[in-house]
Amino acid sequence: MASPQLEMTDGDMYAATVDVRHDCPIGNLSRKLPNLRIVQWCVNNRDLFQVSGPKDQVQAFREWAEEGAGMRHVSSAPDGLLMITTVCRCGVSPEASIGETIRRAGAWDIPPIVYREGWESWRLLVFGDRSLRELFRDLRQRGELHIASLKPIENLSMEKMMLVPAADLFAGLTDRQSSALLLGMRHGYYATPSATNIDRLAQGVGLSASTFSEHMRKAEARILLNLRPHLEAYATRSPGEVAVEDVRAVAGRRRSRTVVSPET
Repeated sequence: MASPQLEMTDGDMYAATVDVRHDCPIGNLSRKLPNLRIVQWCVNNRDLFQVSGPKDQVQAFREWAEEGAGMRHVSSAPDGLLMITTVCRCGVSPEASIGETIRRAGAWDIPPIVYREGWESWRLLVFGDRSLRELFRDLRQRGELHIASLKPIENLSMEKMMLVPAADLFAGLTDRQSSALLLGMRHGYYATPSATNIDRLAQGVGLSASTFSEHMRKAEARILLNLRPHLEAYATRSPGEVAVEDVRAVAGRRRSRTVVSPET
């Protein structure tokens, strides 16, 4: 079915995140395995699934995928696995899929789709008030709909839409470092003003303050280093110019500290 013609005006564009729960194979399995996080990408006429959670639920997903859904195992990790389909599941009853409902409304989806407790989360770009209303109406006819976020876009910047894979963002982070960072966030360490301190956090997990602080600092440094190329992409000057100025500034400070006065 061809996408409907849309009457567009300046600023007539929205970014939305919606959660939908309806009758579908992956969603139904997600209800049965509520602690499992299922992430789905559609790539080159195939679907890639990244699954993480309790070992028994990960194993249950693998058995279901291999026996009933025709998926192939790609790799395993301590907390999950990767599976790939032989064909894209979008082609299975496309008229009944949420993806087709989105496309019929003339909207774009931004992958991946995330499943949790039977809900599937979609990030969307929707063009026009009419298209937005029709999309929400059609999704409600398909099942339960929760609108997690909705905001107009007046000046779309593709840089702001760029996707940073989690594998890149958290590369090099150890379990201890990520746990320390999460604990600090959950207890308000990064709030303004801070709701706790390093001593309390360290005491809660039975570590010394210095050890816990080291875990947090290494985690923060690692994430910032992984983000640096993306942060520099937002610079008003080119990343190369920013990097050169950084090096010159550091070198200049070092030289000023090492200059010996002739009178010494």
